[in-house]
Amino acid sequence: MPKLKIAVIGAGPCGLSVCKTLNEFGLDYDCLEASNRLGGLWNVDDGGGGYASLSSNTSNPNMAYADFPFEEGEPTYLSAAQMVHYFNRYAKHFNLLNKIEFGRRVEEVRRQDDGVWQLTLNGNETREYQALVVAAGQYTSPHQPHHTYPGHFRGEFLHVYDYYDILKPVDLRGKRVIVVGLGTSAAELAAELANPDTKEGCAGQVILSARSGRWVVPKLAEGPMDSSTPHISVPPPSFLRVLPPGVSNWLTRRMMGKGMRQFVSSYGGASALGLPEPVLKPWEERPTLSFDFIPMLKAGRIDVRAGIERFDDTTVYFSDGSHTEADVILYATGYDLHFPFLNADTLGVNANDLSLYRHISHCEHDNLFFIGYCRVMCALWPVAEQQSLWLARLLTGQFILPDANKRRRRGVSLRRSLPVMCSLYVEALRKDAGG
Repeated sequence: MPKLKIAVIGAGPCGLSVCKTLNEFGLDYDCLEASNRLGGLWNVDDGGGGYASLSSNTSNPNMAYADFPFEEGEPTYLSAAQMVHYFNRYAKHFNLLNKIEFGRRVEEVRRQDDGVWQLTLNGNETREYQALVVAAGQYTSPHQPHHTYPGHFRGEFLHVYDYYDILKPVDLRGKRVIVVGLGTSAAELAAELANPDTKEGCAGQVILSARSGRWVVPKLAEGPMDSSTPHISVPPPSFLRVLPPGVSNWLTRRMMGKGMRQFVSSYGGASALGLPEPVLKPWEERPTLSFDFIPMLKAGRIDVRAGIERFDDTTVYFSDGSHTEADVILYATGYDLHFPFLNADTLGVNANDLSLYRHISHCEHDNLFFIGYCRVMCALWPVAEQQSLWLARLLTGQFILPDANKRRRRGVSLRRSLPVMCSLYVEALRKDAGG
């Protein structure tokens, strides 16, 4: 196979796993990182998109890369600073830093007639590569629905991406704050703003606006919620491996759903917390996890309302007919898929409509890959690590991709597909790549 020169865009948690694996397989690459540090959104003090109190949602045994455990004595759930320390240790241990070019933003990517990728970097430098791996992260383009509501809101609004703490970028102490959303970030920040015992102070009133229900669970309940789940690099039980993929996924989802329903019913379900009942099945979206959200709901510190319907000056009207005065709206409404350097003509579709073969390979271009962009029910970068192994085996000729027609037929939408059952997804990658 001709020698490849590969471009890896991004040195966050997923990009690091790509770099480490390409190194191991002797593949030549450049890793281009727009910021000046490792860690992506975990660099909360450098505007990475995370907030000061950000912590991991998966217990550290299951959040680690397969061959690089966390240090002895570290907590079950790690802070942003501890995660950045971990990524730096990983990069140093596997000698990745000399291959990462910091402060190199990819401005534009063009695919030439011969299939070679031409990258334009900041400073107008151009380079050419035979393969392109995008690992720039999913959490860079905040989804802000503010303009979709009729009327005008005279107060301030911001997205979780912009939030650092109760003081920055907006002083929320004593304010009437509406947190929009019911995912993990919404739950954590609503609980943080409502907590009267924090040294910085708390909001005057916290209202959670939830358009629909979610499965809400504490991070700890007689141990971590994922304490009985093995690391995704461990093959699934043999009885699941011999079943057809559709059957094993169906069975795993039903087992997950049964366990989730039993647990949630043990505290009385969503209605006991004043939350709307979940609309999605337990395996259709990651559960909402938080240490303090359920206690704050039980203490009456968070007022739950329906979805926003319209604005009128400082009055916010909800779809259940209620209304309230508010000073600030904090959107915890997720992120749009966005590749600023790849236009729709190159992708073939808008980013939010992108489908990939095996959640990795572009369906038209056989030298364009995306690592860390699937929806998962586990920690993302151990999945990215396994995707990187699949990719490295492909690029070294140990197996071949199906043709473009088959990739199109088997392509999976990044936004509209169910989250993968992680160990079964990795098993499918393992079978592709020959072990």
